[in-house]
Amino acid sequence: MDIFSAIIQGAIQGLTEFLPISSSGHLIISQHFFNMRSNNLFFSIMLHLGTLISVILVYFKQIINIISGIFTKNSRYSKKIILNFCISYIPLFLIFAPIPGTGINLKKFAEILVEPPKLNIVGGSLIFTSCLLFIGILFIKKFKNTSVKKNSIEKLSFWDTFFIGIAQLFAAIFPGLSRSGSTLAVGLMCEAERQTVIDFSFLMSIPAILAASALELLEFKNTNFISLNLNLLLTGILSSAVFGVLAIGLFKWILEKNKIWIFGIYTFILGVILVFIN
Repeated sequence: MDIFSAIIQGAIQGLTEFLPISSSGHLIISQHFFNMRSNNLFFSIMLHLGTLISVILVYFKQIINIISGIFTKNSRYSKKIILNFCISYIPLFLIFAPIPGTGINLKKFAEILVEPPKLNIVGGSLIFTSCLLFIGILFIKKFKNTSVKKNSIEKLSFWDTFFIGIAQLFAAIFPGLSRSGSTLAVGLMCEAERQTVIDFSFLMSIPAILAASALELLEFKNTNFISLNLNLLLTGILSSAVFGVLAIGLFKWILEKNKIWIFGIYTFILGVILVFIN
C-alpha cells in the first residue's frame, strides 16, 4: 500500500459512511473490481475511527450541550435524548441472537454475506436502499405543507427510535443497505422532521462505530498491524475524517434542497448493474 491508496481508501470510507449509498457495499465493489483490498485489518478499523472523528467534529457543540445538560437545568432535555439513543441501540443486540434452526447468529450470517463478496446481494440491497429513499421522499412531500411536531431529537417517541434502531440493525447485516439512508427513511415514516432524523442518525452512529471497531479488535488475533507504516495509517485516518466531514455537510445540504432522489437513482442503477453482471 502507498500514500495514494491510503488516501483513496480513506476517501471511500469517509464518503460512503455518511452518504446514503452504503459504505459496506462500495467496499465490496472496490475490492471486486479495483482489487483495493486492505490486507491489514487494523488499517480498516482505523478508517472507521476516522469517520468517527468526523461526526464528533461536526456535532461537537451539540454533543457537549447534551452531556453538560445532564448537570444543569436542562437535565430533563438531555436525559430524554440519551434515553432515545439507548432505545435505538436495543435492536443491535439482536445481532448476537441465534437464527432459529441454523445454529449461527446474525453477526455470523452477516460475515457469510461479505466473505466471499456476493455482488448480487450487494446489488439487491442497493435497490432496496433506493426504494427506501424514494419512500422517504414521498413522506417529505406528504408533510411539506404541514407543521411537523417531531422537530427535535427529544421529541422522538420510544417507537420512533426503536424502529430507527431496527433499520440500523438490518443495515449492519446486509452489505449494500445504507445505514444513513434506511434510518432516514424510517424516521421520515415516523413523521419526524428530516434534519432531526439525520442528526439523530449521525449522532447514534458514534457508539455504533466504537462498538463495531472494538469487536473487530477483540477478534483480531494477528499482529500484522505492527508492521503498518505510521504515515500510511495517519494518512488514511485523516482522509477518512476529512471526507467524512464533507459527506455529512453534503448530505445535510442535499436533504435541505430536496435532492435525495439523486442518491435514489444512483443506488438503483448501480444495484441493477450488480445484479445483472454477477
